[in-house]
Amino acid sequence: MRLKIEPEVVESAQAGSEALEPLIAAVWPEAYRVALVILRDRGLAEDAAQEACAAIARSLTSLKSSDAFAAWSYKIVVSHALASARRRRRTESLDALADRGVGFDRSGTLDLYAALASLTPLQRAAILLRYYAGLSSSEISAATGVPSPTVRFHLMRARRALRTALSAGPNPFSYDEALTDVH
Repeated sequence: MRLKIEPEVVESAQAGSEALEPLIAAVWPEAYRVALVILRDRGLAEDAAQEACAAIARSLTSLKSSDAFAAWSYKIVVSHALASARRRRRTESLDALADRGVGFDRSGTLDLYAALASLTPLQRAAILLRYYAGLSSSEISAATGVPSPTVRFHLMRARRALRTALSAGPNPFSYDEALTDVH
């Protein structure tokens, strides 16, 4: 899903009309989703998304082209999420660990969440922006502040890591098995 905001709404908000509030309300859900995928923590994601939305509101007048709003806002959200990831401590509370103790057998399932968790925050951001938001490597470059060739390198490394993580384990997913169930 890609953020879709009409240029007229952005221009109206830039002009100082009452369109700023609906604009931020439209950006908020996507900002939260992006931050959540990068940070993997609801509280941190909410804080990062709020900070990003406030930064978008404060600096909206500096946006030169309303057509570039989506990439520009992704850049701000990703920047705040990555900054939060850098500040975050590498420990987890016992309550957070206990919350993850869901009582079912996961031995035969793909654990995409754990596979994504094995990536660096920048790799998660690149994967999210490419496959969830549908951005090109140049747009991801603008959003993350990382050069396009480096974005492509991170995407390649992230795909490899995901492939390895998803194929490892006692019961790897087999496309052949899945196709035999199709009638």
